[in-house]
Formats: sequence, C-alpha cells, structure tokens
Amino acid sequence: MHLKMLPLLCMVLLGSSVCLAATFSKENITTATLDNGLKILLFEDHGIPNIAYYTFYRVGSRNERPGLTGVSHFIEHMMFNGTAETGPGQLDRIMEFNGGANNAYTSDDMTAYTDWFPVAALEKMMAIEADRMQGLIFDPEVLESERGVVASERRMAVENDNASLLDETVRATAIMAHPYHWSVIGWMSDIQNWRREEIMQYYRTYYAPNNAVLVVVGDFKTPEILALIKKYYGAIPASPAPAAVTTTEPEQIGPRRVTLHKPAQSPNFQMVWPAPACLDEDFPALRILEIVLLQGESSRLYRSLVSDKQLAIDIHGGMQESIDPLLFNISVDPRQDAGLDLIEKAVDEELARIAAEGITEKELTKARNIIRTDFYRPLQSISGKANILGNAELLFGGWEKLFSWTGRFDEVTTAQVQQAAKKWLTPLKKTTGVLLPEEGGAQ
Repeated sequence: MHLKMLPLLCMVLLGSSVCLAATFSKENITTATLDNGLKILLFEDHGIPNIAYYTFYRVGSRNERPGLTGVSHFIEHMMFNGTAETGPGQLDRIMEFNGGANNAYTSDDMTAYTDWFPVAALEKMMAIEADRMQGLIFDPEVLESERGVVASERRMAVENDNASLLDETVRATAIMAHPYHWSVIGWMSDIQNWRREEIMQYYRTYYAPNNAVLVVVGDFKTPEILALIKKYYGAIPASPAPAAVTTTEPEQIGPRRVTLHKPAQSPNFQMVWPAPACLDEDFPALRILEIVLLQGESSRLYRSLVSDKQLAIDIHGGMQESIDPLLFNISVDPRQDAGLDLIEKAVDEELARIAAEGITEKELTKARNIIRTDFYRPLQSISGKANILGNAELLFGGWEKLFSWTGRFDEVTTAQVQQAAKKWLTPLKKTTGVLLPEEGGAQ
C-alpha cells in the first residue's frame, strides 16, 4: 500500500544549514517546459550518486464531484497496477531490482509520485514514469481487486477509527459547498460504484503533461537529463485543460455542532473554524497562532488542558497549506472521565484571551523559530528538496515563492496575530464535534 495524504509544506530553515541554503538557491534551479506543457524543475545535487524523481499532478479530491469522490486516490493505486509495457506490480519489482524505492501520496490539491534510485537507473525509471503518464490499461479484474483494497482501507482508517470518523463528519459539517467537503478517501458508496469508463476519463483529463510538474534533484548533468526528458515525454500529447474549480464556500454565520455515538473506551472532541488559503494575507498570522496554541508541551492549550486542568492526554491540530480556504482544527484526546463541556469552555476561554490580549513577543519568536526549522529540515535530503519544490509550484503559484516563504512569517506582529484570531476563530464560525462512547461499549 502506498503512502496517502499528507503533504505538508509547513516549512523550515535551520541556522545550521547556511551552506546548504547557499547552494539550494533560486539561481541554481533550472526550469523548462516542453511543447506539450510538461513543466520541469531541475536541481543538481552531487552529494551522493542518487536521484529523487518526483512527478506532481494537479489533481486531488478538490477536483472531484459527487459520485466520483475518492477517485483521485484510487487512480494513485492504479498507477502501480499496469500498462501495456509494465504489468501490475512490475514497477515496484523493477525499482527494487535497481536499488531504488518508490511511493506516492494524494491530498486535497495534488497527487505526487515519488521515486529514489541510483543514477544508473535513471533512464529505465524515466521510461516507466513516462509510460504510466499515458498508458494505464485499467484491467477490469485488477480494478475490481483494487476497489476492494480501497474500500477496506476506508473501513480501517475511517469507519473503524473513531477520531477519523469524527474528523470526517466535522469537516463535512463545516464545509458544505466546496469539494473540500469530502475527505481524500471518498465516500464508501462512491468507492463501490465508480464505473471503469468514468475512472478512465478522469485519468485522461488530469494525467496529461500539461497538468503535471516533473521535479528531479540529484547527481545528474542538466543538459543530459533534459535530452532524456524530451526523448521520453516529448511525444505524449497534451489534454484539454481541466475545468477550473469555481465553487466558493458560503460564509458561516452561526455555530454548528455534531454528536456521534460509537463503541469506544473514551470520547473524542474537535473544534474547527474556516481558515484561509495558504496565499491569503492572514495565513502567516494564523500559522503562528497554531504553534502558540498547539505545538509542544509549552503551547497554551497543552498547558491548560493536559498539564494544569488534566482534562486531556493530548492535543493536536492546526491548518494545512491549501489552494482554497480549508479549516483550522483543534482536536483533543480527552481523559476517560473528563467533562467535554469543561474542555470546550477551556478552549473558548483561551481563544477569547488571545483575542483580548494577543500573544507575547516570546511566543512569536518561538513560532518563527519553529517555522524556520520546519522549512529547512526537508532540504537536508534530495527527496526533501524535490518534494518541497513541487509543493511550492502547485500550492504557492510558483516554485520561486519558496525562497521568500519564511519572510512572510518574519513580518508578522503580535497585533496581527491578535487581529487574525478575532477575525477567524470566532464563536459564530465554530463547528464542534463530539464522539460519545455508547454505554457499555468499547472499541
């Protein structure tokens, strides 16, 4: 099973990475675009004789519709299950035979295919990647088998996991109109009823060179790899541009609440608010607030709920970088006998305190340091560099913005964090979800 979901660009820069930052610079990134629209990002890194070969497609659950929810993630599975040239499962075996490894992930906004291998395998792996960009056969027997795998994955990861089930329900309650309404795995009824012809049409629409970004980092020479890319990808035809996602989520004008009852040993608790897209001017201030509230044992909600009041065993949440507005999430793992009303009151009081008083300069400095650290950590590996470049290209509207990303957080003031809290994390825009154990039940 291949890695799902997660992306991530909550970035990072270490003071100890000065020499690394000097080499991984805007000036050292080579870009090209083939006639069929395939965008290419290249960075030579000769530290080890390996290559990170990442292919990003501008397609995720955001591009789906009712009836086809979860199909982006399903096609990720099928991308490892056969073309006319490479049979089901062969890609993994060829990769391992050549000393490499591969994976993939699907998110709300993109799908990425991640390869790492020795330099000697470059042309072989490139031929396979170019082939599966256009050549999936969607063998009916394999398709039905993989449908069962994904349905089982949903049962295990969502329906039989109380925290995930609550998260899915809260999300669908807080987001009514936008395709972020459903999670990446999709609804079970859709998984069970996708038609092969619809899946293939979706693949032909979104898996095309003009909807893809190829990022290669490692021990290669740029002129030589560009020639190989043109050789293997140049003849793949472009597809008509996919339809734009135009739905805007209506403004929430009152609090919402959901309650689930399930067999469980302890309850689950979650609160969410609408959150801005990653390019919104308020995003940096809310990212800093997320760290102040939720990250580490010195964070405000950990101290309040876990250390002081002993109402919870852990807290987590925050925002993710997304193309369109998504959610700011606070999730609490309550103690078995904790009153959920006390947890909700404690969170509300902390948010009201920040809206009234703001955060401290010390908290602001801590948050900036964490953001810089998180930004630079991926740059210690060729795979991290490839992933961060591709995410920046798809989420930020251009890879170049990667190199000024942390500057957005350096400019944030405590007053701006206070103002963002007042604007976004208001009682009127809150959606609360609780999962209560059924009497006598245990999961």
